[in-house]
Amino acid sequence: MTVTFFLDRFPNYSETFVIHQIVGFIDRGIEVKIVSVWPGDFSKKHAVVEEYNLLQRTRYLLEPEGNSGSKKIKNRFLSILSGPKSMSVIKGLNYFKFGRHSLNLILPYILSKNTDKIESDVFIAHFGTVGVLASKLRDLGLLKGKLATIFHGSDVSHTKTISDYKNDYIELFAKGDFILPISDLWGKKLAEMGCDNKKIHVSRMGINVSQFTFKLRDKVGSPLKITSVCRLIEKKGLEYALQACAELKLRGINYHYSIVGTGPLEDKLTLLVEQLELNDYVTLEGFQPQEKVKEILERSDVFLLPSVTAANGDMEGIPVALMEAMSNGLPVVSTKHSGIPELIEDKISGWLAEERNYTQLADILQDISQENYSIEQVTRQAREVIEVKFNQDVLNDKLVELIKHG
Repeated sequence: MTVTFFLDRFPNYSETFVIHQIVGFIDRGIEVKIVSVWPGDFSKKHAVVEEYNLLQRTRYLLEPEGNSGSKKIKNRFLSILSGPKSMSVIKGLNYFKFGRHSLNLILPYILSKNTDKIESDVFIAHFGTVGVLASKLRDLGLLKGKLATIFHGSDVSHTKTISDYKNDYIELFAKGDFILPISDLWGKKLAEMGCDNKKIHVSRMGINVSQFTFKLRDKVGSPLKITSVCRLIEKKGLEYALQACAELKLRGINYHYSIVGTGPLEDKLTLLVEQLELNDYVTLEGFQPQEKVKEILERSDVFLLPSVTAANGDMEGIPVALMEAMSNGLPVVSTKHSGIPELIEDKISGWLAEERNYTQLADILQDISQENYSIEQVTRQAREVIEVKFNQDVLNDKLVELIKHG
């Protein structure tokens, strides 16, 4: 069986779950290819990408384009004019059938640059919007094979995305072979949006459990070492983490909070740390290499990710960072947000607060610091959850079985 991963950009190191899934399929003896619309980030290196020669397996449909929208449209138009005028290129210009993908010329542009058909037993598209593009390219004859589309988070929660792609999604639901939400919550949402339940199969993202050594933590330190590792964006809820830290300070709790990562909210969070007078309690670590991140987590007592629904509707799927922390034996504190309760059972395998409720977060962290819970019992249960429900090997086996026989 040949499986082709159809992606927006490759490699994309903020989507390591895609890389791990690709490698998992290769390890199962499946012939794996990658089709990427655009080249990804070659400035960084990823050991697995090199070890498995993933770039040699990748076909790029287009060369990099600039950021200027008008310039992109102009260049696409000129390229289409000077390129071969196949029937598929002409069909791709039909706005009434292909909508935005015709209007922005992406369909005819791709078809003018790629004249030979791409065949595969199954195409796996990551993210609903990418699945829409793959489906239209299949309609126009460039792709030939079954299509499975994995829905992650923003593609099924971001208000503008849902509005813009409403009709495209309905068409994808009708024409796609497998619709694969990563959580039960998203499965219900896709059904509400009009997808036939028979096509919906929850396909969770997991982690390679064997790469994470469980470290027994039966007590916490003083100061309580709290850590977040994430992009500094609204849905990660870091402003509420800082508000909880201010509350802990008022209560006289001895702690230190490290935030690892970069993102558009870095300046805003730095200012908030100063406004809350938390400079002695909070460190924004910025970007750190993987080995440094491991060191920080190794000496941490708690992993904190208080996710929230962003103003634009953007939501998490089920954060892999939480899975990794749980697999390592690090206690996790998060929120009742999106699919997170499918991963963490409150007070059983971790702790959950309501979204944006920094007082609840502070209460939980205070209780942990004062050892009002059995840390050993909770962390052992968390590891078991990962081994049973979020084990990448098991999940890959299930997905392979589905696309082979489903």
